[in-house]
Amino acid sequence: MAYDREGRQYGHMTTNLSECINKVLKDCRNIPITALVKSTYSRCRKYFVDRGHQAQRQLNEGQVYCSKLVIELRKNQEQTCSHIVRVYDIHSTRFEVEETFNPITQRGEQKWAANLNGHYCQCEKYSAFHYPCSHIIAACGYVSMNYYQYVDVVYTNEHILKAYSAQWWPFRNEAAIPPSNDAWTLISDPTIIRVKGQPKSTRIRNEMDWFELSEY
Repeated sequence: MAYDREGRQYGHMTTNLSECINKVLKDCRNIPITALVKSTYSRCRKYFVDRGHQAQRQLNEGQVYCSKLVIELRKNQEQTCSHIVRVYDIHSTRFEVEETFNPITQRGEQKWAANLNGHYCQCEKYSAFHYPCSHIIAACGYVSMNYYQYVDVVYTNEHILKAYSAQWWPFRNEAAIPPSNDAWTLISDPTIIRVKGQPKSTRIRNEMDWFELSEY
C-alpha cells in the first residue's frame, strides 16, 4: 500500500487491511496480553529501524530512489522493446502504445492510450502505483523524455527515511515500577461472549470487493 504526501492512500492492495502487517506480527498470536503488547511494540520498532537504516544507507550511496522501485522500472523498461508507439497530437503528449504478441507468455496484441501531460495510462497501473508503466516509458522514449519525472516523491529514499524516523523508546525496567495497592477484578461483559459456531464476518468492504462484484 502506498501513500501520497498528504497521507492519502493510492488504494488497498489486499481485501483485508490487517493482511498488510500480518507478516510483521505473524508470531504474536495466542500469547498473554502483556506479552502480546510487548511483542507488537518490539516488532514494529525493529521494522521501522531496519527500513530507516536501509533508506539511510541507500542515500549515503547516492541512490535517490528505493531499490525495489529501480528493479520494477528496469522490468518495465525491458518490456518496451516489444511496444509499438504511435503519437496522436502535434505536441507529442497523447499516444497509443501497442503490445506485440509474445509467443512465450502468450500475451500481447493489446493497445493502450497514454497521456503524458495528464499522467495517465489506460492500463491503470500508473494510477495504482504512481510510477511509470511500460507504456508511459515507451512514450517517453519516443519523445526522448526522462520517465523518472513521472515517479512520485514517496519512492525517494529521502521521503522513506522521514516516514521511518519515528521515535521509539525502550520499556522501563519493571522492577522500578512501584507496586499498586489498589486491588481490582476483571469482569467480562456477558454481551460480547462468543457463541459456538462460525463467527459472522464483519470485514469492511473496499474497492476490490466492489470490482469483484461488478464482474458477476
